Amino acid sequence: MEKSLKVLWVISIMITHQLAFLVNASHSKKKIVPALYVFGDSTVDAGNNNNLNTLAKANAFPYGIDFNNCSTGRFSNGKTFADLIAIRLGLPMPSPYLGVPKSERHQVVTGINYASGSCGILNSTRSGDCLSLDKQIEYFTSTVDNDLPRSIHSKTKLRHYLANSIYLLSIGSNDYMLNYFKYPNGTNNNLNPEKYADYLLRHLASHIKKIYDLGARKFVVSRIGQIGCTPICVIRTPDSQECNEDINQKIKYYSDKLPGKLQEKAAFPAGLSLEKFDSG
Repeated sequence: MEKSLKVLWVISIMITHQLAFLVNASHSKKKIVPALYVFGDSTVDAGNNNNLNTLAKANAFPYGIDFNNCSTGRFSNGKTFADLIAIRLGLPMPSPYLGVPKSERHQVVTGINYASGSCGILNSTRSGDCLSLDKQIEYFTSTVDNDLPRSIHSKTKLRHYLANSIYLLSIGSNDYMLNYFKYPNGTNNNLNPEKYADYLLRHLASHIKKIYDLGARKFVVSRIGQIGCTPICVIRTPDSQECNEDINQKIKYYSDKLPGKLQEKAAFPAGLSLEKFDSG
């Protein structure tokens, strides 16, 4: 899991080099940023789906065998890369939003994880009950409007806190596997792969803009990994034990176009800049 997503994209109002150490640096003993907020799918879900009516849960063995032998709801044997980033920022691993009692949410000021397995960028992407990206941002809005002001009483300090925190988004693979490639029931599969990538990226940009409008300024956005190399795709590839390169090529449009979309002046305010760094 720690190497499953090789490339991250960092967006901020100014190019920030302080994030470049994240993957290879040791655990920081001091907080480098105020908080880490996480949005996404099963790649970073920390247990939100444990609280939902869905089969897409990771709360049983062998999940968590390298996480104190405890299945927490992470779709991983151990920590997700969101957890690793938090640790190296000197922060606790963000708790799943639905796992924090409502009466205690105002006490959490080091970040929250809203990610939900089996959901995607599009509201139509889902398998069972999950938190759509729209819903995740709705919960984050409640955090900003209702919870944080109870702990950060100054509006100026709250603006500074939000502007200097990190916002991680790892999402998009389900929009292909549970939507575009799900013939004959997938939505928008009448679009060619390039047009579908454009469609997804427009929606992603609009979601990021909503988070930006709430005060966020520094984002980490992951590209989609090579889904065609996952076991389920390999075993479904006729007469092959290799990756399904047809799937990988169709998804490549999204990953290739992502940085350009996030630099469009029409999508984001002037001055927004982009930095790429590799996690491997």
